[in-house]
Amino acid sequence: MRVRIHNTTIFLAAAAVFLAACASESEAVPEISEAEITAAVPELDAVHELMHPLWHDAYPNQDFDSIRALVPEFEPLLAAVDSVELPGILRHKQEGWDNGKVVMLSSFEGLKQAMEDNDTEAMLSHTEAFHLGYEQLARMVRPLVPELESFHQELYKIMHYYGPAEDAFKIHEATADMLQKMAPLQQVALPERLADRQEQFDAAVAALGEKVDELEHSLHGSSIEEVLEAVDAVHTAYGEVEAVFQ
Repeated sequence: MRVRIHNTTIFLAAAAVFLAACASESEAVPEISEAEITAAVPELDAVHELMHPLWHDAYPNQDFDSIRALVPEFEPLLAAVDSVELPGILRHKQEGWDNGKVVMLSSFEGLKQAMEDNDTEAMLSHTEAFHLGYEQLARMVRPLVPELESFHQELYKIMHYYGPAEDAFKIHEATADMLQKMAPLQQVALPERLADRQEQFDAAVAALGEKVDELEHSLHGSSIEEVLEAVDAVHTAYGEVEAVFQ
């Protein structure tokens, strides 16, 4: 028993020396704001405040006067959405966001033209398309699986800050957080509409957990290059989990 304790102490001490050596050579890592790692676009949320009465009241009741009254109120909100800069954690969705934004704004322009033409049938058609475009953007922003987004926050820190700075201490801390967040992620039950993907999701999450374990193991004595390779493997595995929903 004494030998086991002694060996464990030596092992942990060696890991600490390794982390300290890496940290001494790393660049200073800037503070990461909460806004940067939060999957949210407040400007799009503001659009919802008007979308709700448009879609749930004016559209089903074919209340064209209300539709006409709401359209000018959308103008400044949509201008804000058009110029918004996505938070860092959503930047990998930039292309999809840009394409979806074009669809939504084009539908809104169609709605305005239908109003000018006093074409009530076209007004309803473009209102429906406008709402659909908004919903597609909202789904892109809103985390489908909050547990996966929580995990992604830690991985984002490593990929964009701690890894490039080769800050092994910070990588170690974020990896410990990812390990904790794996447990609730492994218990996720997908919504009923995605139930047919549960088995694929579970397998992808299990593979992700293995890569996180390998990353954690690499932090105890491996070179920083090997640690970063393990980080890349976690990132690839995370992408496989996201791909389940594509």
